[in-house]
Amino acid sequence: MNEKCVGLTDKATEYLKNGEYSAALETYKKASEMGDYFASYYIACMYYFGDGVEKDDEKAFLWYKKAFEQGDPEAANRVAVMSENGIGTDKNVRKAFEFYLRSAEMGSLSGMANAALCYLEGKGTPVDTEEGIRLMNKASEGGNGIASLALANFYLSGNYVSRNYATARKYLERGTEQKYASAAEKLAELYEKGQGVEKDLKKAGRLRRYVLSMSEEEND
Repeated sequence: MNEKCVGLTDKATEYLKNGEYSAALETYKKASEMGDYFASYYIACMYYFGDGVEKDDEKAFLWYKKAFEQGDPEAANRVAVMSENGIGTDKNVRKAFEFYLRSAEMGSLSGMANAALCYLEGKGTPVDTEEGIRLMNKASEGGNGIASLALANFYLSGNYVSRNYATARKYLERGTEQKYASAAEKLAELYEKGQGVEKDLKKAGRLRRYVLSMSEEEND
């Protein structure tokens, strides 16, 4: 991707931030024509969320697909989500799984987590618990807090794996370090109840305050 292409995308993003939606869309399109998948992805998001344009799921799907074809792993995940739910395209869980897998193979942590769920639940592919857990763990190790919480819940409930509170705590601690609020909340709950850990209300309180601070940061 050349500097001119990147410059166009940056300029389009400034237009978008300033509410100059027509200029943003046209500039993103120019960058997309030059092969910038970020530009194609942003166009898709504009149509998907109705950001400065009329919301159009079909156009959003096509632009996400174009971004994927240009090499964007996150766009592949978005194509999969829309295919799974029949948004902007026909519902097709098999096709969704294939795109989740492509997204995962391209390095998307979200794609890995979603492909893992497909293997675990048999969505669009035969059930493969071992592969599902492997992929979910890979996403967790890569920094995906949602995957870390999912694994913690598996070990707490005994779904897909043998129940193990110590391992569940490990994943909740990882999710907390990854600044995923839901993981920190779940960890606080364990300390409040003394579930698989020694009951510690002070530690639970610190975790609750940490969650609150994350919420305040997001609202700033």
